[in-house]
Amino acid sequence: MMRFQVLLLAALLGLPLASARAAPEVSVVRAMVDGHAEFDVRAQVRVRASATRAWQVLTDYERLASFVPDLQSSTRLPWPGAAAGNYLVEQHAVARLLFLRQPITLVLQVHEQPMSLIDMSLQSGNMRKYQARWELLPQDVSQEVLLRYSGLIAPDFYVPGLFASTLMRRDLAAMLSAVAAEIEKKGTPDDSSHQD
Repeated sequence: MMRFQVLLLAALLGLPLASARAAPEVSVVRAMVDGHAEFDVRAQVRVRASATRAWQVLTDYERLASFVPDLQSSTRLPWPGAAAGNYLVEQHAVARLLFLRQPITLVLQVHEQPMSLIDMSLQSGNMRKYQARWELLPQDVSQEVLLRYSGLIAPDFYVPGLFASTLMRRDLAAMLSAVAAEIEKKGTPDDSSHQD
């Protein structure tokens, strides 16, 4: 009842309504491997947009830092001789671990399967392991895509064990929400994808 009253009040006052998109579903499983924490992460969110629009946002690597929380820069690097759909992407971010701030630097090998998968694996950086995948699954519903993110992440720096999974769930939900909001943003041209 309360939600209905808020929606009615917003409509009467002409206020913009928040997206009715459901919050991302997020799962983080922590395991100890050779004395180091590893995190198996999985998340998904539905977006109201075409698969083309979702693909363009996810593969516009130079723009990711403009909307992904805590990502400070994202740059495609030259990779002479790389096959089509393969890229090197350097990213600088900050992990917020309670009162600590940990800089993160990654150089990722990215392999794209157009309109369906983006696989990323660590080439260098301050992570012991980083493998991640974006999947785009167009739904039967018109103009809706299910985005799935999965990964295996092992930091090469101290992560407080008691709160690590909670912090990672929070950050993953924030990342997916930001990506979904950018994909659904109105008035953004559909030709913003990278060009080879």
